[in-house]
Amino acid sequence: MSLNVVVAGLPKAVQDARDPDEGIWLTEDQRARIEGVAADVHLEHIPVSELHAGRRPQRPPQAIMVETSGEKAGIEGEQGILRLPGLERLITPELRLIQSMSAGVEHLVGLVPEGVTLANASGVAANAIAETVISEILADAKMLRERWANHDAHRWQELPARELTGSTMTVLGTGHIGARTARLAQAFGIRTLGINRRGNAVDGFDEIATAGALHDALAESDYLVIAAPLTSATAGIVDAAALNAMKAGGWVANVSRGAVHDSDALVAALQSGHLRGALIDCHVQEPLPADDPLWDAPGAVVLPHDSHASQLLGDRQVDLFVDNLGRMVAGEPLRNVIDPARGY
Repeated sequence: MSLNVVVAGLPKAVQDARDPDEGIWLTEDQRARIEGVAADVHLEHIPVSELHAGRRPQRPPQAIMVETSGEKAGIEGEQGILRLPGLERLITPELRLIQSMSAGVEHLVGLVPEGVTLANASGVAANAIAETVISEILADAKMLRERWANHDAHRWQELPARELTGSTMTVLGTGHIGARTARLAQAFGIRTLGINRRGNAVDGFDEIATAGALHDALAESDYLVIAAPLTSATAGIVDAAALNAMKAGGWVANVSRGAVHDSDALVAALQSGHLRGALIDCHVQEPLPADDPLWDAPGAVVLPHDSHASQLLGDRQVDLFVDNLGRMVAGEPLRNVIDPARGY
């Protein structure tokens, strides 16, 4: 079977891209793996500037893998991203699969034509993100920033560091990222409470509940990790009431979408001392403005939406795409298919 494939856009936080401004990042080995899916694969790795300028693929694609701003104008300026006009040139009557390089696809759901499958990159960066969350929890518990400052000042000072064993973590969203974070947390003796839509059991969690029990879970939690997709049901769910319900001295991480938590309420909880700290990797406006109060909130750590940075990211993106291409050729169910009604 002949299979026409297009790759366009730079996966956010991918390492060692050949031309990041143009979104050219596939290695020769990665190209060969995509081209090896079937006997006749025609692969085009197109610079985003050419698509923006009006170029169309040599052959109408049946499958595309894209990092795109879609309908989200606020991220159009990110390096190597495919903007909406370029994406529209790839959507042809022959198209059957849009493989997003992002886990969140709320900016794409409304653009997918009938008969085209949208798949996300959920799971590709789960381990890297989970490691980032756990590293910050350890840095906080072991007072590493204070220790580094003492080292730089040649100051000999014992500090009241804490063990993680016996603490409790609530994870909002029990998908790949949430589950991987929970499994790593369990290795440190942390009790894990998961919140998902149905309350169904997931490996890595000691207990599972629905969103209706979020405040009850937070009341006994030392840590909250937000790993839920942005939908109408999750937008603003971690508001002032949720943060106030959390155990005093709690710590929050958001590694999903900025709109899931109320940033003003988070800053207020940090300033009042109700919360001890926070790791915020995603923001409603990116880049986060230099005058945003989160930068100076006590205990806050701001990341530029790169908690998933990893030398393995590119290979994992290709792993997923190659698997889905093979399934498409074989007529088998695809992985990570998005339900348009739910948005994830």
